Amino acid sequence: MKTTIILPIILAALLCGCVSYGRKIDQAKVEQIRTGETTRAQVLQLIGSPDQITSTGNGVLLFQYAFVRATPKASTFIPVVGAFAGGANVQNEMVMVTFTNNIVSAITSTCGGNEMGTGANAASGVDLPTVTNDKRLP
Repeated sequence: MKTTIILPIILAALLCGCVSYGRKIDQAKVEQIRTGETTRAQVLQLIGSPDQITSTGNGVLLFQYAFVRATPKASTFIPVVGAFAGGANVQNEMVMVTFTNNIVSAITSTCGGNEMGTGANAASGVDLPTVTNDKRLP
């Protein structure tokens, strides 16, 4: 009998957690990267191994760092109501560092977020993060 009570509680706890991909990008470290000055080794030391590397074959290399986190809304777990009001809040960040001959030649940084609906709520509105001085606020 204890198993029939404990198992649903454990499953609910597992389903309530966040889902994420990649690792959080430290913007303070990204801001230390200087075009025309910072080397590939210095970038690796500052922000670590990239999630993806692209090579064009002519001395140009692109490091891509990505982070995505989805947090389910509490209403998702309410029987029947979840089908109409459920969903998740999604945040994403991406940093792309381009190297020419192992020196940074360009840096591109993006961040965003939205509200993702499920079921009848699938076409929900977008909730973008506040941006001040080219930085996203929590």
